[in-house]
Amino acid sequence: MKPIIGICADYVYGITELYDGFGSNFNWQVITDDYVTAIENAGGMPIIIPVISIKENIDRYLEMIDGIIFAGGYDVEAKRYGDSPSFKIGAVSPERDEQEIYLAKKIIYETRIPTLGICRGCQILNVAGGGDLYQDLVEITPKNDVKIINHSIDNSPKYNPVHKANIKKHSKMYKIFNEEVIEINSYHHQVIKNVSEEFEATVIATDGVVEGIEIKDDRFVVGTQWHPEMMAEKVEKQRLIFESFIEATKKFKLHE
Repeated sequence: MKPIIGICADYVYGITELYDGFGSNFNWQVITDDYVTAIENAGGMPIIIPVISIKENIDRYLEMIDGIIFAGGYDVEAKRYGDSPSFKIGAVSPERDEQEIYLAKKIIYETRIPTLGICRGCQILNVAGGGDLYQDLVEITPKNDVKIINHSIDNSPKYNPVHKANIKKHSKMYKIFNEEVIEINSYHHQVIKNVSEEFEATVIATDGVVEGIEIKDDRFVVGTQWHPEMMAEKVEKQRLIFESFIEATKKFKLHE
């Protein structure tokens, strides 16, 4: 049987841009099709994990799935990593933060469930492990006169690589790509500040911004600051992340 992959839903307060009348003021739980397609094409069976309030039900999802994706979405609330909100923080989803940090902590400290965190999901893994974030790129002080590049390029096609990143040779990411430099897309304004002690930064942009993290042990718990699911349709190399993730879930399923 195919491994079951849970994808954490986004929690959206009204979608007035899409719905003019009925439903425009409702809260919605949604996910972009790219995540579903990437998992299906890699050999997994995706299910969507909604934001819910009963902890017992949240825990049941961890018993049902063979792998999990923490997807992109709103900014992570500053209080989740002991900070106060700056003027540059964007929209937040307290309900989603609460559930995903809870899930991420369970995964990091109590399970061996293969995990992929994408964009916001990468940041969630870092925060759950005790790390923190820059609330906006403008907070970063450039080092050695290296300019911070624009990482929030929303006027570029989703699959289009816009800058390069370096991969550490000993890492899981290097084993996936077999390259020391990759080209990636970029749709974020928050970035990792201090990396959690549970993780190592293994993919780093040319300006020093952390683009990928992975847990320090042999588990597949990996975060990408870029969006490989958006690139996978047209950039073959980016599919390797999902193929490696699904392979890890198959091994996990065998040893349950």
